[in-house]
Amino acid sequence: MTAMDSIPAPAEGFEDLCDFRKVMEQLEIPEPRVRALPHLWRWADLRERLLGHEKMDIEKVHRRAFALCNPGLGGRPAAATTLFASVSVYFPGDRAPVHRHTASASRFSIEGTGGVTTVAGEKLVMERGDLVITPNGEWHDHGNEGSEPIFWIDVLDVPLIEHVNGIMTEWDYTENGQPTKVQSVRREAGYSQRIFGGGSMLPLFGWEERKGRNFTPKYKYPATEARAVLDSLRDEPGSPHDGIILEYVDPTSGRSVVPTLSFRSQLLRPGETTLAQRRTASSVFCAFEGEGATIVEGRRFEWSKNDVFVIPGWMWFHHENGDGDAVLYSVTDQPALEKLGVYRAQGKTRDGGQVDLARWPSFA
Repeated sequence: MTAMDSIPAPAEGFEDLCDFRKVMEQLEIPEPRVRALPHLWRWADLRERLLGHEKMDIEKVHRRAFALCNPGLGGRPAAATTLFASVSVYFPGDRAPVHRHTASASRFSIEGTGGVTTVAGEKLVMERGDLVITPNGEWHDHGNEGSEPIFWIDVLDVPLIEHVNGIMTEWDYTENGQPTKVQSVRREAGYSQRIFGGGSMLPLFGWEERKGRNFTPKYKYPATEARAVLDSLRDEPGSPHDGIILEYVDPTSGRSVVPTLSFRSQLLRPGETTLAQRRTASSVFCAFEGEGATIVEGRRFEWSKNDVFVIPGWMWFHHENGDGDAVLYSVTDQPALEKLGVYRAQGKTRDGGQVDLARWPSFA
């Protein structure tokens, strides 16, 4: 019998109290207790299953998609504790009705042409590797105006927002007092790139209705932009833990595109192996280009084009690239953890030592 076993049960009438001696083992722990598991979803399997959705009526289901459920989370629709991820297919002519929600959302195109998302009246045409942001509270709809199936990955902060009782979704969109399922286009395709594509130069006109918000006014980040910057930096030393890594940012502030999530693209050069790291943030990855492996707590996950994998928080991991370039797209909850004051990261050194990459507390 342990000391905990000897603690008496609550007396009658006090069932709504918990003896702190019983719960302190759950609360006073030296390191995070992570239930999510590292896991990989093969694109070949996902694609085959998605194509089986063609017989479903898009008008009834709104989406043809699979949520990626982490095997360590007991069937919850979550890829990691705070991250929701799904893979979607849209067949020619499909259209999801306009809606908005309190969760911040994203879609990253991985196959096909003709995908369209309209956010706050701006039409965004999607090519492979393009990232589209649908921030908290913005009306959006999406579909396929092409001639072939299109596929993308959605990542949202749904589990985090749900945990703070903040989830809300609205479908009752109107224009001129009349309900409608599709927004009218008020900003033609290419608007975001024209207004916000000037690098360090920002127009002082043309985006007044998007000012003063806590998310990016640029809703589309083209693959061509990301790859051009990666290639321009490929001869730099880069990060020993991440290779050549970039963050998609709000061009008006330099901060993450939404308050809770950071979106990233990283280049692993031929034969590159990164040093191990661990961080309290969780990340969902997509192998956009190339072949390689990621080792998480000693488990080897080999990936190739469009495979998706998740690395939960506070697990040691590193990447091993193959013979060609590899590009990994990832989404992490790091901004949320930083705002809460609980983000921490550690890394290994080449001589086997260990360093703080992000200290906790940050003022230490």
